[in-house]
Amino acid sequence: MLDRLLSAPGLDGLRHLAGPLDARPVVHVRLAEDLRDLVHQPPGSMIVLTGAVTRQAAGYRLDVAIRDAAAASAAALVFTSFDGPLPVTATALADRGALALLAFTGDLAELAVAAERVLSGSAADALVRAEAATASVLRAGGDPDRIAATAADSLGVPVHTDGATFSADPPEGHLARAVWLVLGVAALAAAGGHSDDHPVRSRSQLLTELLIAPEEQAFRLATRARALGLAVDAWHIALRVEPTELTGSDRYAVLDAAGPVAARLLRSAGGPDWHLARADDALIIIRTQQLDPGRDGLRAAVADAEWLLSHLRDRFAGAGLRCGVSGAHRGPLGLRASALEARTALLRNPASASPVTAHDVAGLDRMLVEWYSSDAARQAVQELLAPLLALGAKRAEPLVRTLQSYLDHQGSPARVAEELHLHRNAVSQRIRRIEDLLHTDLGDPQQRLALQLACRAARI
Repeated sequence: MLDRLLSAPGLDGLRHLAGPLDARPVVHVRLAEDLRDLVHQPPGSMIVLTGAVTRQAAGYRLDVAIRDAAAASAAALVFTSFDGPLPVTATALADRGALALLAFTGDLAELAVAAERVLSGSAADALVRAEAATASVLRAGGDPDRIAATAADSLGVPVHTDGATFSADPPEGHLARAVWLVLGVAALAAAGGHSDDHPVRSRSQLLTELLIAPEEQAFRLATRARALGLAVDAWHIALRVEPTELTGSDRYAVLDAAGPVAARLLRSAGGPDWHLARADDALIIIRTQQLDPGRDGLRAAVADAEWLLSHLRDRFAGAGLRCGVSGAHRGPLGLRASALEARTALLRNPASASPVTAHDVAGLDRMLVEWYSSDAARQAVQELLAPLLALGAKRAEPLVRTLQSYLDHQGSPARVAEELHLHRNAVSQRIRRIEDLLHTDLGDPQQRLALQLACRAARI
């Protein structure tokens, strides 16, 4: 029953931490607002701790909470606002007490409703699963194996294929009808061909229009995108791949060839939904998820970009392929914002030694924007960098960039020279000039930190 709940549509935020999933059936769902209540829950309960109670369950209190829930013969203990990782003692206690430990990120009301649907095996649960499975099948690009895998994830039932037909292990109740309907859709989708065919090309063309059209047209295009199965209302992270060593027809040829290769690689990898477009002489790859991916999702997107780019750079050696990764944004306009941030990531770091550049994976830029929005902060930055800024934008920009790189690399001229493609002597000369202009001691930790923040804020 717990594995069915983990696969329930809309509950992507529920994940398994430790303990067995099949030790006890879930009979009840209970919300606990006090750790002392755990031992009094009825057997077979899935006990959900509120955020405040989850924060209380730290250190030895976590072990006590697991022991109390296991003593009550609970099926699962769900932590909300959980940062992790679990201590070794907690994992051992969960295994010994036959208690599943889960973490949930999302709306507790949604968790309660979904749990009730799954527990009752209601028609509503079957309908929600059928809707999610149908959407995932239509987005699978005609690939039979991916169709079977995505349908199984949504239905919570194993789906098998021989490439032309689909079957499933016989379910019970209302779900049987839903499975039958989804298998029919799966057969039609597979018969329509693979993702290099016209329907997916149409989605790619529409996505390109959505990215480059004037803003007032975006919402009209979003309606068409929804009809073609693009989840434009979800959360998006953009990966922008462009060659730095090619221009003109050679550049277009590489991008034309890289698109299908990237599509096949991403389709084989599975995971989130991926969509490709062409805009601004670059390949735009959109990573889409229904829930806010958060910081972990951004780091996962950077890892995906590094994996994808390593394959593309091997295939298209000499093109100098680089990739910019955006933050996560929601909806049609968020999709456009993500594409812009991915472009900005590359523009702001044209000489980066890394082939993948993230816009703001640590959240620092967002914090600096909020800080820099105050008059006092702007004045402080202007005062700190005034001697450099007085030189004019053209002469000040390389000095500010050199200073930021020098501070980012803990005062290493060699690493600055590598990043900015300068000779070490040129870096040292610039740093001496900067120190003379600013009348500052870059060996002073407080002055160094203030200047580092000022440089980043100024470049934002």
